[in-house]
Amino acid sequence: MKRFIAVLVVSLLMSSSAVMAKTVIRAATANPPGSLHAAGLEKFKELIEERSNGEMTVQLYLGGQMGSEQENVKQVGSGLLQVAVMASGNVSPFSPKVGLLTLPYIFPDIEDAYTLFRSDFMDEMADDIAKEGNVRPMAWLVGGYRVLTNSKQAITKIEDLQGVKVRVPKVQTMLAAYKSWGIEGHPMAWTEVFNGLQQGVIDGQDNPHLVNVDQKFWEVQKYITDLHYMLWTGPIIVSEVWYKKLPADKQELVKKAAQDAAEYQWQWVADKEAGALAKCQEMGMEFAKLEDEELWIEKAKSIWPQFYDKVGGKEYVDQALSIMNN
Repeated sequence: MKRFIAVLVVSLLMSSSAVMAKTVIRAATANPPGSLHAAGLEKFKELIEERSNGEMTVQLYLGGQMGSEQENVKQVGSGLLQVAVMASGNVSPFSPKVGLLTLPYIFPDIEDAYTLFRSDFMDEMADDIAKEGNVRPMAWLVGGYRVLTNSKQAITKIEDLQGVKVRVPKVQTMLAAYKSWGIEGHPMAWTEVFNGLQQGVIDGQDNPHLVNVDQKFWEVQKYITDLHYMLWTGPIIVSEVWYKKLPADKQELVKKAAQDAAEYQWQWVADKEAGALAKCQEMGMEFAKLEDEELWIEKAKSIWPQFYDKVGGKEYVDQALSIMNN
């Protein structure tokens, strides 16, 4: 009996140690299940748990359970969360170099973004972001080009935009782009946008078709303009302090899982983007292209010089452009 008890105690201790050794990763997004953000996180969870043989588990908090995107950045920085996904613009207040990705028309083609995101340039940017914001991008998601929606009128020329109140994230490059087009953008937290549109506090907003479907914006918006000025991008960020404490093999596992989840999400978005526009149109939204797009491009690109110093310098921007143009 004593031998049995001793064996039992050792067994329980070993079991307890195994439980204690398991790494639990808390991962969040302010966006709902079925969103492009959730698609990336859900794949990340699948890959982490499969490749770690259960030694690492991921608890997902979707749909704003942990607050807004900027709150999630702060939570990852403080270690309350280990992982989060959000739009690049919501990281730039904490790490200005991310603003490079929000320069209007920096990605003329989505393949340009794929090229940049697979390059060593992004590893260097990740190091800089980790120093500035205590969060480290592991990989970058894409979500299609942001299109402009509004409830007032069809917008096909720059004159049509005048007088329209557009919600713009609190991202200086985006606000400056709208200013170059002749209006002042209205910064507003993402969680407040639907109500703002519903109540007429704002007339419009810009986001990819997939986000417009997630939010059922056809309930409060009528018109879509193919603005095409900014590709939605967003990092899978991890807590820098937490990440550095992981053993080297688990650091590599987390990084590879994030990168593979991102590649999966790119294809997921590509497969769904056209269908998302069709859904918006099916629900009564009207789609239009710009008749004077070259004018929008010229005006928006004219703001680049005022942001060079904030995003790392003109040489830094030129380096990114040269990678994409090779």
